[in-house]
Amino acid sequence: MLRIQEKILLHQARRGNQAAFARLCSAYREKIYQFIYFKTSHQEKAQDLTSEVFFKILDYLANGGEIKNFRSFVYQTARNLIVDFYRQKEQREISLEEIDEEIEEPKDLAQEIDLKLNLYQIEEALKKIPDRYREVLILRYVDDLSFKEIAQILNQNQTNVRQLASRGLKLLRKRLITDD
Repeated sequence: MLRIQEKILLHQARRGNQAAFARLCSAYREKIYQFIYFKTSHQEKAQDLTSEVFFKILDYLANGGEIKNFRSFVYQTARNLIVDFYRQKEQREISLEEIDEEIEEPKDLAQEIDLKLNLYQIEEALKKIPDRYREVLILRYVDDLSFKEIAQILNQNQTNVRQLASRGLKLLRKRLITDD
């Protein structure tokens, strides 16, 4: 989405135009879902959190909140919800019923393996590198954010974010080579 178009839609959404907000949501829904899924590895939870991201943003706008860079704001909101999700997960006990709900049987295992093998290898390698590198790599190469946007999301400067990406790529390559 072009930045000027995004700003116009954001202005309209701030004034209560639901269609404008729906267009903003649809432009980012899939990317935010992927970002959250990479962090949670659970499809249903990623869907729930993705919806919650946009409800929180709608509420923020309805209460007069200002958003200068919608893309960065969406990712920052998602990141905060993921942190909250893991905090809550650590604080509660899981029942056997919840465990059963979380186990999903794949419909066609062979097809699933063929389609996701490379993604799985990358995901596994990503899990083995420190979170500070993993997060930057996901934002940069999966979600296609600029270093400037990532710096805003992480509250760091662009130089530091570029260094994290470079070091993270080196670690990821090393993991992919050594894990084969």
